[in-house]
Amino acid sequence: MIHVYGSCGVWELVVPSGWSFSVDAKIGGRLHGFQLSSSIEEFQKIVIEDFCLKVTDADLELSYLPIGLINSSECPPVIIANSSQVQNFLGFCKKHPSTQLCVTYKAKQDNEKKKGKMKQGQVDGDDYDADKHNKKKKGKMKQEEKEDLFLNKTVLKARFELCAMKHNFHYTVTKSNKSVWCIRCADKVCYWGARAECLKGSTYFIINKYVGEHSCAPSNKSSGGKTASAKTIGSLIMHKYEGVKEGPKAKDIVQIMRHDYGCEISDSLAWDSREYAINAVRGIPDESYGKIPKYLHMLEEANPGTHSSYETDVNGRFKYLFIAFGQSIRGFTNVMRRVIVIDGTFLKSKFKGVLLVATALDGNSNLYPIAFGIVDSENHQSWEWFMRQLKVVVADGNGLAFISDRQGSIAKAVENVYPLAAHGICIHHLLNNVSSNRNLSNGSRCEKWARCQFIGFRYDIRTNNPAESINSALRSPREFPVIPLLDSIREMLTRWFFKRKKKISKHKHPLTIDVEEKIERRIEKGKTFVVYPITDSQMLVKGDIIDCFVDLDKRACSCGKFNLLKIPCRHAIKAGYSVGREAHTLTDFMYTTGAWREAYQESINPITVPEDSWSVPENVENSEVLPPETRRALGRKRKSRYETVEDKIRSSQGSQGSKTRKCSRCSGSGHNRATCKMPI
Repeated sequence: MIHVYGSCGVWELVVPSGWSFSVDAKIGGRLHGFQLSSSIEEFQKIVIEDFCLKVTDADLELSYLPIGLINSSECPPVIIANSSQVQNFLGFCKKHPSTQLCVTYKAKQDNEKKKGKMKQGQVDGDDYDADKHNKKKKGKMKQEEKEDLFLNKTVLKARFELCAMKHNFHYTVTKSNKSVWCIRCADKVCYWGARAECLKGSTYFIINKYVGEHSCAPSNKSSGGKTASAKTIGSLIMHKYEGVKEGPKAKDIVQIMRHDYGCEISDSLAWDSREYAINAVRGIPDESYGKIPKYLHMLEEANPGTHSSYETDVNGRFKYLFIAFGQSIRGFTNVMRRVIVIDGTFLKSKFKGVLLVATALDGNSNLYPIAFGIVDSENHQSWEWFMRQLKVVVADGNGLAFISDRQGSIAKAVENVYPLAAHGICIHHLLNNVSSNRNLSNGSRCEKWARCQFIGFRYDIRTNNPAESINSALRSPREFPVIPLLDSIREMLTRWFFKRKKKISKHKHPLTIDVEEKIERRIEKGKTFVVYPITDSQMLVKGDIIDCFVDLDKRACSCGKFNLLKIPCRHAIKAGYSVGREAHTLTDFMYTTGAWREAYQESINPITVPEDSWSVPENVENSEVLPPETRRALGRKRKSRYETVEDKIRSSQGSQGSKTRKCSRCSGSGHNRATCKMPI
């Protein structure tokens, strides 16, 4: 227990001596006893009981001055508003026993009637009722309201801009520097004005002079109120760009300001406001590259085993970046099919570039990203650099396979960096790019795309759709600067790992959900089959289109599915039932629930330290990364890839299984009611 002296009274700001606590002699002081682990509720309860206050009538504010931590008596007192602040106060009292707890108590009824200070929101007009104050004098602020505090000069200016905009008056700035800000009404005959000064040793501004009465006539005004700055408007709409794909456009901002705030702004001001809001939410693209060294270092500290790297050119300009989270690396190495799908997609931010992705599939056929890279373009150098960084976390070996499109740089990089690994191509890209009337080129040999001829195992991964699906999931973040992009990737992985871990905890079957469904379908298809034993583990299964030879010990079937997928086919399941072997005992370990659970047993952690408190080594602190040199391409800015012939055919015919659109008037197809030519 720790003992603290407390007294009742009120705080006063006395110029020039600073803040002073005026004690109420009638109530006096008390000696309180607090436990070091007290919560805010327990803390307040002790104070209320010691001072014999009625909880239902009390408006309690607890505060103190941390003498020794502040360098000026003009710094405002510290308010104890939550349990964390209680712990800070008690810890400070333990080191400084003479610290006084200041208790401000007012009855609610008296507080509502006598409280003279206007809240900060009242100055900007949010709580300021002009019609109500017209009964007195419009815009007039009481003498006691001069002492309104603002966090900094920016907040002060924004509040008055909003006030002028909402209540239709103009003002001019007569003096502005680091310590003083003075304004007056734009009408020279009007006495309205305000003066604010900065409190020494802090960023706070306090209004020390305010003439709240407008003596100018409303009929003399030639326009509405003063237009707010782009920074102020951007701060108002900033929340509309958080967690959304695009947010309001410039023309939408014009409408928002007209409808919500009753003011007209130009298109150029709306555009500048939008830029400010986006940069405030997502970061400034030019500054984002300079944060790369510190961000990667902090990410590695938050996620042990993470491998990250970046490279700059001779002028210090950004060139390449790579990151692979340690949790994903360990999950892939221990319990995944050793097939990595790689692909690249363009970035849509100011400096463009390409996002490279390397991903696997877990036992439930969910996307399991391994590594990400940001490069200038897809070329031999960038892909080889990415693959060499990937080799640091994924070793080369005969059992490893890569799947990609027919991009020549990828094939060359895999051949140079992973000579032992197999490389297959996506059959979807092969279909789009190879003519059926010509012989397959050397780059499209059968062993590159046919699973039966593939050197190694590619299981049921025939396309690079897994990597393209990740690119699609990052469609919106691909417009962000580099640091918000990386943080969006981290946030996506954190969310995926948490949801899947929760899903796995409820799954009680021996195999993953996807594989259990496959087994169920195959059991149904093999009900009519007949098994003819040859040995204890070898059988001939008849009843299908062809007779199949099954070897349960070798986990093989002449149909080929069991061999390639490592999941028992319908023939193997029927053969296993004949000798009392269950299907899950014939399935590879990587499809079991245990392996699935192990893949997500760890969590992807965010950086919990605020950016201004990052602690990094000296070499990281001194690292400098400049934005890349980027030349904007000619023509209109594109946000989606070019359509192939197959894409155009599919979009014109409608995807498989889609509904045929019909006219709601005549029920005919090929048009809608707006273009219907049938008579009404």
